[in-house]
Amino acid sequence: MAEVVWAQFLSPAGRLLKRPVSQVCQERLEERAEVWRPTRYRGRRAIATWWRPAGQARLAGCATLGALEAALSLEFDPQVVSFTGWPVRLAWADSEQGYVPDFFARLADGRARLLVCQTSQRAAGDWEEASRLLEAAGEQAGWEVRVHPDAEDTAAAANRQRLARYRHARLADVDTARVLHQVFARPRPFTDGVTASALPELATVARALHLVWMRELLIDWSTPFVPARSLVWSPQGVR
Repeated sequence: MAEVVWAQFLSPAGRLLKRPVSQVCQERLEERAEVWRPTRYRGRRAIATWWRPAGQARLAGCATLGALEAALSLEFDPQVVSFTGWPVRLAWADSEQGYVPDFFARLADGRARLLVCQTSQRAAGDWEEASRLLEAAGEQAGWEVRVHPDAEDTAAAANRQRLARYRHARLADVDTARVLHQVFARPRPFTDGVTASALPELATVARALHLVWMRELLIDWSTPFVPARSLVWSPQGVR
């Protein structure tokens, strides 16, 4: 018989609960508070911070800069509806130690995803043992488990970091989007398209970059985004 994984998490009222992870699959953990936070101490090299997912009131905690990149990747993933940090602690039934995954996310189809950073091992000790625990938890709860790379030193990651400030829905504007889809019906440099729209420049830049973030306007994410040179085009094409 497979070893049973137990989960600790908080109820909506903030009471600490402990159950076999197989009984937690219906819990909306993405809406729960943290069961763990990084300890602050002099000389700590990791940088703990908080990420606010667009459209969510709850902040997602990030224990390291790598975790911050992982949060941004969840934000960018069109499958992810909502997510939060550190809402569950996993442990074997006979163990006093545990492992807190970096993020718990809810997908558009209702499934759940654990996203972990391999460097964020905390109390779990050896990564091989933590990986075995996560795999067992995923199988018993029906959760998808993914490991975020240690560092995404790629053009796509840099582009996401740069454009993330334009992710918020308040930048959406139907009339501006209609004009920009016409302007970018054929690929052209971003700056040229904004100028050709004849709309107010500053507001249009922000709204256009929001469309790029939402993939309603397309770019080559594998190369650095340079507004004066990078081509942008509408998936709607020429009508």
